[in-house]
Amino acid sequence: MSSAIVVLGAPNDSDGNLSVMALSRCDLAYTYFSQKNHLKIICTGGVGAHFNTTSTPHAQYLKNYLMSKGVPQINFLPLVESRFTFEDALLAREVIEEHKITSLVIVTSEFHLPRAKLVFSTIFPQITFHYLAATTPLSDDELLKLEKHERDVMERERRNLSTLLR
Repeated sequence: MSSAIVVLGAPNDSDGNLSVMALSRCDLAYTYFSQKNHLKIICTGGVGAHFNTTSTPHAQYLKNYLMSKGVPQINFLPLVESRFTFEDALLAREVIEEHKITSLVIVTSEFHLPRAKLVFSTIFPQITFHYLAATTPLSDDELLKLEKHERDVMERERRNLSTLLR
């Protein structure tokens, strides 16, 4: 069985500095990797107005940060240059299939976990999943806004998945 950690993207600023949300996800992924350093890592995130306005893919910033913590280059699988959760899973499919991955550890934020579970488990029914939820170091008001956004987009994700599976 081949396993990998998927670190889902979060915003960075116009200079490429990772947000506290992205850092919390990376730190949780690193902690898990430290205990199971045979695992491969897939970093997600491309370029988009709502999360990364630089010309460097967000996934590269995640990878750079994890390498600065001590994850060797050899543990990384190709970057997935996606713009949103649904695309994270769709674009990761090629990497997952090419490397014969049968088990995934999905690392995201606690408020984002229901959507990540829905999308990944539907697109990869044959994969065994473990989910890690990073605590998001934001104010209660900011978290409430993020939770509302997640509730609002869940129906869209269900429609996307339904269309994909027809």
